[in-house]
Amino acid sequence: MIKLKPLSYFKAVCEHGSISAASDVLFIAQPPLSKALHQLEDEWGVKLFDRSSRGMTPTEAGTYLYRRASDLLQMASEIDEEMQAFGEGDRGVVRIGTVSMGIPRVAAAMKRLKSEHPHLGFSLQQGDTGYLEELLDRRRIDVALVHLPLTTRDEDLAIQPLARACFRVMCLADSPLAHHRQVTLTQLAAWPLVVMRRKSGFGVYDNVMQFFLKAGLKPQILADASDVPMMKYLVEQGMGVGLLPMLEENHEVSTLLTLPVPELDAVADDLVLIYRSPHPCHTVLRTVIDAFVA
Repeated sequence: MIKLKPLSYFKAVCEHGSISAASDVLFIAQPPLSKALHQLEDEWGVKLFDRSSRGMTPTEAGTYLYRRASDLLQMASEIDEEMQAFGEGDRGVVRIGTVSMGIPRVAAAMKRLKSEHPHLGFSLQQGDTGYLEELLDRRRIDVALVHLPLTTRDEDLAIQPLARACFRVMCLADSPLAHHRQVTLTQLAAWPLVVMRRKSGFGVYDNVMQFFLKAGLKPQILADASDVPMMKYLVEQGMGVGLLPMLEENHEVSTLLTLPVPELDAVADDLVLIYRSPHPCHTVLRTVIDAFVA
């Protein structure tokens, strides 16, 4: 049976490069630390470190163990937090992931939850849908606000629709496009575009490209980006216009003007909440889910 303490020792040595450095961080003497590492090597019959005057470097087996041990230790910490939450009712830390579009929804839910459960804490992650699906699969987050379609086919995943998006163009206030109440695909095809794109999988970018193709138009793609601030910065520099899905209640983008593109609304991705069905005793997570779907 694997014990967690030797793995935590091993992980510290990997991260700090030597037994002496790890012992300083862990506040333990070097002999028990060294003994724990040798016991791990003896137990599996593998060499975990190459030792030299410059320090200790993980072998191939050591690198593999480091990745798995990191995941296992993280999960053990999360289990401890979750079990504490079971016993403490409205206490605990809820881990929320969100795409850029979902940030206002997350902030609103946090404000509501904090007023009702002042001892509740939050850990937040931002990224694209694929990244957040991976975090949820690895149980690094509890819930995530993401775009459809999902890349996973996990039947145990609960999906709760939250809002329908519509496409908007981001442009400078003095742009010729600013004189229009809405923008057509033909008008967009004349401008360098910065388009939202997932790091992996099918999503907004692919839908938009297919729609232009069906209309017999060839868009001028300046850049694709998975990060809204990057898109915003490029537009502010006058390099092009941004094209991204937005929620109806969130059309303000600082100094930039946003205009609707009705022709693309049919392919705008829904914003949904995804999570694994919580244990009946996990009242904190159930409360958080209810806050988003209310």
